[in-house]
Amino acid sequence: MNYKGRNNKDRIDPKVKDVLKLLAAGVILATVVLFPGIAAIGPLIKEIEERQERKEWDRFNLWRLRQMIKRLKEQKVVEIKDGIVKITDKGKKKLLKFNLDNIELKQKTDGKWRVIIYDIANLKKFQRELFRETLKRLKFLRLQKSVYMTPFVCDDEIEYLRQLFSIGNDVLVLKVAGIENGEVYKRYFGI
Repeated sequence: MNYKGRNNKDRIDPKVKDVLKLLAAGVILATVVLFPGIAAIGPLIKEIEERQERKEWDRFNLWRLRQMIKRLKEQKVVEIKDGIVKITDKGKKKLLKFNLDNIELKQKTDGKWRVIIYDIANLKKFQRELFRETLKRLKFLRLQKSVYMTPFVCDDEIEYLRQLFSIGNDVLVLKVAGIENGEVYKRYFGI
């Protein structure tokens, strides 16, 4: 299908991350875009073209997009309902994992220290290692093997990690007004 004169060879191969972001943002992907022979959803096509959402999908190589959607449907990451491709809860969780690389800790303080204590079972070793690596990448200071600290507000970020790794009950956040050697730690964090 050549929409507005673009050949499939001029389009980019879709990435799972990009497709899931568009679906999560509510950009409609009608099966008619994937399978142009389906004409039963004529009014939907018009609505999509009026909203110019088809342009979002038009940048992808159609054949590759079809293959990806089929694979994502088999994996239950997306579902096709009423002629529309929708992201599932499993797909939303997969999208959260893509966002893990973009998570950053804002340099906002409220005068309290956050001490993160975790005891994640060996059954969740992979999650434990990812959690630890993320804390390091966010520049938390390691006090002991499973104890990290920061002076920056991180409630949302820690909750996001708890949900993402399904370790909600294994992580404890202490908000501490004062800490021994606080001045040394303040210099370490540049505050």
